Parts: sequence; structure tokens; C-alpha cells
Amino acid sequence: MKNMYTAVSVISTAVLLSACNPSAEQAKTTATSASAQVSPDNIAAKVNNVIITRDAVAAMKADIAQRRHGNVNEIPDDKIAEELVSRELLKQEAEKNGLLKDPKLAAEVDNATRIALSQIDAQNFVKNVVISDDEAKQEYTQRIQATQTREYKARHILVASEADAKSIIEKLEKGAKFDELAKKLSKDPGSKTNGGDLGWFGPQQMVPAFSEAVVALADGATTKQPVQTQFGWHVIQREASREQEPAPFDQVKDQLKNMMQAQKLQQHLAELRKAATVEIRLAPKAQEVTPAAISEPAAPPADAKQAAPATGK
Repeated sequence: MKNMYTAVSVISTAVLLSACNPSAEQAKTTATSASAQVSPDNIAAKVNNVIITRDAVAAMKADIAQRRHGNVNEIPDDKIAEELVSRELLKQEAEKNGLLKDPKLAAEVDNATRIALSQIDAQNFVKNVVISDDEAKQEYTQRIQATQTREYKARHILVASEADAKSIIEKLEKGAKFDELAKKLSKDPGSKTNGGDLGWFGPQQMVPAFSEAVVALADGATTKQPVQTQFGWHVIQREASREQEPAPFDQVKDQLKNMMQAQKLQQHLAELRKAATVEIRLAPKAQEVTPAAISEPAAPPADAKQAAPATGK
């Protein structure tokens, strides 16, 4: 019994509150004139001279399930039909009261219809765009080749002044151990206790000056001059480097296919626009000019995201 009350509550809120913004599935088939050719087996309800079809009930049920990311099988079909009847009654009352004579309301209805139909057309187009595993694998390979970068494992010692950093470099040149000096002298609480260890990171995860210094070093080398960032002065030791490991193809295959379908849809839309006569009479808004940022809002090096352990180099 408790589940039944929950079901009624779900249908009342999920459906009525979304009445002004129906999904594409709901817009496909909600109600039809009694004069239309509808199989008797497909009739779920009648409201005056309008038929509510079983297809409409199924479409709304699927829409609620999608919105709630869950199973709505516990909601009886007759409850969904009751809700569709309520919606149809309100629609008929709106028409009777001449609400569509209000230009603003008529524009809202027209826009809602446009949105729903465009969604239906887009879904129909994408449904017919089949991306094979081979096509997705080719896209995967191209993206890896275009974006593949190295990542680095490094340590650093952060101090307040250039003089302090130079003093540390002198100690290292005389044989002092980097990790011991980091534990003793570094001002970075995030890496100090680990001997300055930052783990694995990509260049984009650090502020530019720090990344450039790391990239310029050879594996096992230490900076000969202090490196300044907004956090202070750094002495950096690059321990190792490797090519970043991409996500396995099987892990991203579905995401790639969805992206490729979206690209096909954009190409289709561009073709439709090219074949149509389009005139936009609204002047483009002037772009606002904002002062350039002095430095990018990057986190201190110790906050770099640690990658997985090296598997090769």
C-alpha cells in the first residue's frame, strides 16, 4: 500500500510539474481526435471527443523513468492514464477560455512545440546513424595521437626567498639529499612530509613557470637556478617521465560513439541551414572586454593530481 501512495505521488509531481515543458517522447503521442483512425485496442481513455492512446501512456511512463533514473513499473498504467486525462482537461479548458489568443502564451506554446519536434527529429536522425566499432576505434586512435603528452614525477622544495633557494641548491651540489632537505626546509605542507614528492602529474596541472622548469630538466636532474611562481621560490628535482596512459578503448567506446553521432547531427544541421533561407535580424551583442588574468588560478604544485604508477618507462 505504501508503494501505491508513492506511485501516485511520483506521477502527480513528475508529470503535472513538467506539463509546461513536455519531453520529445511525450510530444510524440499524447492525445488525438476521436475521428482519427485509432485501433480500439490502442485506446486507453477518452476525454470528450479526444482519445488518449496506450502509446501515450507508454511514452509518459518511459519519460518518467528516464527523468527519475529508476524503475517506474510500480506505477499502474491506469494512474498514468488518469494524469493524461487531467492534462487533456486542462488543455481543453485553456482552448475554451481562448488562452491562445494571448500572443505571449501563443508564442510559448509555439516554442514548446518547436522544441519538442526538433528533439524528435534529432533523436530520429541519431537513431539512424550507426557508428561501428571500427569507426570508433579509428577516432580513438586519432585522438590519442593528437593529444598524447608526457607526464612527470618530481620533487620540490618551496621557500620564501631566492637566497634561500640558492642556498639549498648549493647544499645539493655538495651532496645533501633532496628528500631530507625538503622535510627540513620546505614551506609546502602538502609535500614536505613526503620529502617534496609530488607524484605523477601532467604539465597542465601546474602553473606555467613550474611546468616549464620540469619539462626542461632531464630525468634525475635538479634545477640549477631557483624557479619563481606565485607561491614562492622552488628547487625542483625531476625523477622520471613517461607517456600518459590513455583510457582503454572499451572504457570510452560508447562515449566516443555518442560524440560521433552528435558530430553527424551538427553536420546535418549545417546542411539544413545551408539549404534554407535564414535571416537573423537581431544584432550580435558586443563582446565585453575583461582584463587578462595576471596568472592562471592553478593550485600549488603539491595539489597536483597523482597519476597511476608507471607501467613502462
